[in-house]
Amino acid sequence: MPLWVQHLVVLLLVAGSVGYVGWQAFQSLQGRKSRIGSCCAKGCSSEPKPGPSERIVFLPSELLTSSKRAAERAQR
Repeated sequence: MPLWVQHLVVLLLVAGSVGYVGWQAFQSLQGRKSRIGSCCAKGCSSEPKPGPSERIVFLPSELLTSSKRAAERAQR
């Protein structure tokens, strides 16, 4: 295969790749659905996200006393 044909094939592949990425970036900037930015750092998963889970709340030890003892302390 002649050298100029190899260069032409490589340049066409590079131009096609740049064109595709440019088109996806243009669609993303226009607000349309595109592949750019569709994956997060954790990767793409086809599974739907689970619903809200049970909420865990931290309570300080001062709030763990019974209300009767708390009322006695408040009267002192």
